[in-house]
Amino acid sequence: MFGDFDKYLAVFSVGLAVTYLLTPMVRALAIRFGVVDLPDARRPHKRPTARGGGLAVVLGVHAACLSVVLFPWPHVAGGLDFNWWKRYALASLVLLVVGVIDDIRGMKPAIKLGGQVAAALVMWFSGTRFGLLLGHDIPAPLDGVLVVVWLVAIINAFNLIDGLDGLAAGLAIISAVGLCGILVMQQIPGEVLLLLGFIGACLGFLRYNFNPASIFLGDTGSMFIGFTLGVVSLQTFNKNTFLISMAIPIMVLGIPIYDALLAIWRRSVRSLVKGGTGGKLGIMQPDVEHLHHRLIQSGLSTKRVATTLYLLNGGLVLAGLTIMLFNSHAAGIFLIALLAGVYVLMRHLAVIELRETGSAILTGLRRPSHSTLKALAYPVWDMLWLAGSLALIMWFIEGVRQDFWHSWFLELPIWVTPTFSLLALSRTYVTYWPRARLRDALMVMFWLLAGILFSLGLALVVNPDARSTWLVRTILIVGISHPVILASRLYYLCLEELVLWLKRQVDATGAERVVLYGAGIRAQLYLKDRATRTSKTPDGCVVIGFIDDEKTLHYQWVYGFLVLGGLKELPQLIERRKIRRVIIVSELLPENRASIQAITAQTGIRLSEWQPEEQEVCVQKVEIAGNNV
Repeated sequence: MFGDFDKYLAVFSVGLAVTYLLTPMVRALAIRFGVVDLPDARRPHKRPTARGGGLAVVLGVHAACLSVVLFPWPHVAGGLDFNWWKRYALASLVLLVVGVIDDIRGMKPAIKLGGQVAAALVMWFSGTRFGLLLGHDIPAPLDGVLVVVWLVAIINAFNLIDGLDGLAAGLAIISAVGLCGILVMQQIPGEVLLLLGFIGACLGFLRYNFNPASIFLGDTGSMFIGFTLGVVSLQTFNKNTFLISMAIPIMVLGIPIYDALLAIWRRSVRSLVKGGTGGKLGIMQPDVEHLHHRLIQSGLSTKRVATTLYLLNGGLVLAGLTIMLFNSHAAGIFLIALLAGVYVLMRHLAVIELRETGSAILTGLRRPSHSTLKALAYPVWDMLWLAGSLALIMWFIEGVRQDFWHSWFLELPIWVTPTFSLLALSRTYVTYWPRARLRDALMVMFWLLAGILFSLGLALVVNPDARSTWLVRTILIVGISHPVILASRLYYLCLEELVLWLKRQVDATGAERVVLYGAGIRAQLYLKDRATRTSKTPDGCVVIGFIDDEKTLHYQWVYGFLVLGGLKELPQLIERRKIRRVIIVSELLPENRASIQAITAQTGIRLSEWQPEEQEVCVQKVEIAGNNV
């Protein structure tokens, strides 16, 4: 395969040279006709910059394709013949027209999406197929739908990620290199030639597009880049199992796909929650929370952001190639890589989406219009779960098969009715659980245990000879049903804590760094009060941790924050942790109060105090219609 290295080099050189030479001409035309991007909140460049440079990339790639199909390299080109190129060129032309119009005068999202679907259908009618699904041939209509969905998804993934100098073109090069490696292992030389021309064209354009960019891809280039990578990646689907077939291209095209999924997730949640508040919301509406926007907001330069995302995508490419190389262990490698990737990406790059989703769930639970439904949900859930747990135990563990439904129905009054009745007679069904206390949860536990013990007593009275069976059944019901019933009450509080924690992660960027003095009960009250107040109106500060004079608390976690030390360590903490304010949240001795005032005055940081104390309200007499009130 590599005996024709000079031909591979020639194709790469054609793509590189044509794009490199044409890009300045396209830039001059764009400036002449006013096709430029002006700086704004979504575009971090500092001066008006020409767009539509993707036209040079399109011409460079097709020049490279022509160098393949017009020369007699049948043993190298494989399936990349003149007929295939004509269909690929037609589909590219559809996208080119859509992209140029959008770059020059703008286009409605629905029309642009229609052009993308049309280009994808051209490729499907030309013979591009999705491949096997779980080892079976896919029916033609379903295959067409899958091809269109895949290509449109990759097109828009690169269209969305193209918001920073050199980002889309650089990620495309890395993804193309990964696909080249996969195709070489699969012995598919034709598509390798296409990718080499594609890599050369992107490199030629990157010379003008890397920071500081003098020209942008525009929709003309970003859609074409995504389309080409999507078409080639479909060729990797056919020679592997379904899981690996999907895993490899998704990992190789990882960062753009991940950014697009986050955008869909984020915009969908916001549209559902805020759809009635006015303003433009929806999946197609742009925002400033793509991956590159977040990294820029964290303080990284444009070059650092591009390099960071290059490295991340390179790591995913290596993971995909490793799966391909060690095919016999592919499933295990994929699972490990998937778990590691999900953890890193969710922990660091999906915080906003997790927070928005949690807030949406909490908002829905807080709506008073559903209070009656929620009140009915608990007794229905308890009854169904208690009865279902009894059925599972009787069927799978006790092995009751003959006349099962009759036996189960006769057991319900003994094993379900007492517990349900005690829960109903207690106040558990009139407790508003989003604002419950630990005492309320303990009461539910008490009545659950009282109910099952009452059931055990009834069972022993009815049939004392089966005491071992009843005892085992009691333990199983406690283990299966009680944790789920209790969790149904407490999940809201856990979710609320998670949302507040995620909110702290988001608000930490650029916020005033605060340390709390005192880690006692008053600190807990302050944190709850602050979480409630800032849920809708952020106060612009982030709590770093506590300081406390009790040494046994030092370097322990309290209320979700670390106790960083005591008053003596505060001067070093102020410098090391860049603290800008201390908030007193405890009763202080006069000498400690004087010390903290001296330290904050010396270091020039702010000092404030939070006091949840009762205050007298002055009531003035108001004269209304001759009466004194």
